[in-house]
Amino acid sequence: MDEQDFRILITLAETGNLTKTAERLFMAQPTLTKRLQNIENDLGAILFLRSKQGITLTPMGEKTIESVREIAGSVESLRAFIHQSRDFVGGTLSVAVSLDYSRYCLPSVLEKYTHQYPDVTLKISTSRSRLGYKRLNEGMCNVAIVRGEYAWEGGKNLLSSENVCLIRAKEDKDKDLRQLRYISRYSDNNHMSLQTRWLIEHELSPESTLNVDDLSTCVDLTRRGIGWSIVPEICLGDFDGIKEPLRFADGTALTRNSYILYRKKEMELPQVREFVRMVCEHAKAD
Repeated sequence: MDEQDFRILITLAETGNLTKTAERLFMAQPTLTKRLQNIENDLGAILFLRSKQGITLTPMGEKTIESVREIAGSVESLRAFIHQSRDFVGGTLSVAVSLDYSRYCLPSVLEKYTHQYPDVTLKISTSRSRLGYKRLNEGMCNVAIVRGEYAWEGGKNLLSSENVCLIRAKEDKDKDLRQLRYISRYSDNNHMSLQTRWLIEHELSPESTLNVDDLSTCVDLTRRGIGWSIVPEICLGDFDGIKEPLRFADGTALTRNSYILYRKKEMELPQVREFVRMVCEHAKAD
C-alpha cells in the first residue's frame, strides 16, 4: 500500500460511494474498483460491502481505516518536519586531522563550529597526515585535513601554502650553523626530501643532530638556544627568535601545503558541507 491507497480508503469511508470517490480523486471508476480489489487482496480481508445503495465498512474495514488515518497523519507530519528542517544541521561528523593543524588551527574552527551547530556529534581523530589520509581512503571518516601532497581524486581544497623557515635563538644569529646543533623532526617523505635538498644545496651537514617528534618541541628547544631547526610557519605565531624563509638555489621558496579532503557525494550532508565551508573560511581569514 502507498499514499494513493491511503487516500482511496479514507475518501471511500467519507463518501460511502465509489462514483463520488472516483470523481473526488480524478480517477476512472473501473480503475478505482480494480485498485480497491488489489488493496483487499493484499491485506487478505474484505473492507467494504458493496450494494446498490453504496458501500459499507466491514468491522475489519473500520479498523483498517482507523490505522490508515493514523499512518497518513504520521506521514504528513514527517513531511512537514522535513520541510521545516531543511536548514537543520545535525548528525555525526567524523574528521581526521593532522597533528600540526589540530594543535595550531583546529581549536579556533571547532569553537565556532560547535557554537553554531550544537546538534552535530563530532568524532575527531588526530594523527600524522598519512594516517588521516588512510582513514579517509578506507571510509573511516567524512573529512581529512592533511599537510603535504596526497593523490586524492575526491574533493580537495588548498587551505594554505606557508613558508618553511630556518629558526634559531637571537643569541645564535651570527653563529655558523655548522657549529650548532641541528634539531630535526620527521615528516612525510616528500617534505623530508625537500629539506634534504635544501641542506645539500647550502652545504650544511651539522656535526650534532637532535631528533624530536613534534613541531612545538623543535620551536621550544630552539627558543632556549639548544640549536637551530627547519619548521613551517604554522608553529611560529609566538616565536621570538630569528626566522628566515628558505629558498632553493634556483630561488624557489620551500613551502608546506595544507589541504582539506572529502568525498564529493558527502558534501550533500549538511554537517560535512558546513564544516568544510568553515575550515576554508578560517584559512582565508588567516
